[in-house]
Amino acid sequence: MATYGLEYSDIYTRIKDYANINNVSGADTKAKRAANDALRLIATLRNWEALKRESTVTPIASQQAYTLASNFDHIISCWYVSSGVRIPIDLVDDNTWDQRSDNDTDGIPDICRVTKVDGTLKIQFSTRPNSSFISQYTFIHYDYIIKVAELSADDDVPEIPDTSQQMAIVYLAVSDLLGKQGDLRDMATWEAKAKRVLDTAHKIDDEKLGRNPRVGRPLVPNKDSRGTRIIDYRGV
Repeated sequence: MATYGLEYSDIYTRIKDYANINNVSGADTKAKRAANDALRLIATLRNWEALKRESTVTPIASQQAYTLASNFDHIISCWYVSSGVRIPIDLVDDNTWDQRSDNDTDGIPDICRVTKVDGTLKIQFSTRPNSSFISQYTFIHYDYIIKVAELSADDDVPEIPDTSQQMAIVYLAVSDLLGKQGDLRDMATWEAKAKRVLDTAHKIDDEKLGRNPRVGRPLVPNKDSRGTRIIDYRGV
């Protein structure tokens, strides 16, 4: 029994009940698949604290791109530490990168982006670190959100926090199953229930200082990472 949160068995049992598929052939498989689809979706809608990690890359003189952590999903912020102070390296989108990046000069990195242009997910810096920079700063740090672990065993508990927010998994999964059955009215009703839960979560995030909620699965962050707020789940 989980000490906190809904176990996988609780989640897919609720989904079967609410979607009224208990007597449908393969109900367990359908409910479990819908639960994990919903979990992956909502895990990308916020920068959940439970999914947040910090990692580093070791700068090398004249090297622009560095491989990210293997469990990387999307980036939140990037910085290096000078005399105990975090110095931000601005996250930019592709358009800004095209306008501002200098791919032939070594110096102090001031912008970065995440890209998979060579087939491996990497973070790129401009300007490239020079020998002076790497002699002063051993690491470049970044905060990121991990890829959420899918539920498989009955006693698995989603990594997203709080039983009320975990119910969004149930609501979205039920919505998907009802849509598959052609029940578009009830599909919209259950999606609205999930939206209320997620909108409340966004409001809580918005009230925390320094919080920059993002939605979707941004391989490259939208706009600058500091002082810029982009659209949240509300209205999407």
